[in-house]
Amino acid sequence: QVLPVAMTNAIYSIRNLVFYRLNLVSTLSLAALFCVRSSAFVPTTSVAGPARPSVSLNGVNPNEKRDVDPNNVFQSTWSGGAFANQDDAAATIASKIKTVKDLGWTASPKRKGGTRPRHRAYGGTNEQPIQKKPNYDETNENCPEKWLSLDEFYGLVGDSSPAADTVFVALAGGKSCAERDTCEKRLDEWRSGPRGAFDAAAFQRSVRDGRTDLAIGWGLFLSVTSFFASCIVFPTNPGAKALESGLSQLQSML
Repeated sequence: QVLPVAMTNAIYSIRNLVFYRLNLVSTLSLAALFCVRSSAFVPTTSVAGPARPSVSLNGVNPNEKRDVDPNNVFQSTWSGGAFANQDDAAATIASKIKTVKDLGWTASPKRKGGTRPRHRAYGGTNEQPIQKKPNYDETNENCPEKWLSLDEFYGLVGDSSPAADTVFVALAGGKSCAERDTCEKRLDEWRSGPRGAFDAAAFQRSVRDGRTDLAIGWGLFLSVTSFFASCIVFPTNPGAKALESGLSQLQSML
């Protein structure tokens, strides 16, 4: 009777392992479906079908010139105007921005504050600018400087095409909002030509730097997420075993 008992235990173990893997895969599939369709990956400024009334400043529609499938994560994720081939149009928009007053900062500079805009890959996709967060009081002398959001930028420049996205990524990089001191630095670089003329080459460098920052953030996010997901689904893979070994060594040192 020892053999049947051992076989029964083995069968139960295999069954439990199979059920565990199936449940895990189902959970991950549902989570992936939710992420693709959720606002964390689908910015509110991109919708399919007829353009809806805009909430942006000056009545600018943030969906103009967009043909985006909200169920396609690669189309609906904000890319900073990449792959649109509108850099020349973006340079035209950028050349009209003389100072930060053109970006909405008309008052004297305030303190920067300790809060920074989040990267779009780490919760910044739907982040509100600091002036729209609770307890923000612009009349307070200790109030931090406000941020420039993408929708506000659309309204200020009167454009919401990928060309405008290109200018914004040059100002904000991969972050959800642009800050005043960063914009001042960028505008100084763009106005480095003779007698303050617009320097298109400096603008293009800012665009490349901004898109690189955006891409690196998303790349790190997807890499880390994929690695830990693989450790759960395939716990015996070399990466998971290396992580387990490293944690064991760290634990033994404590």
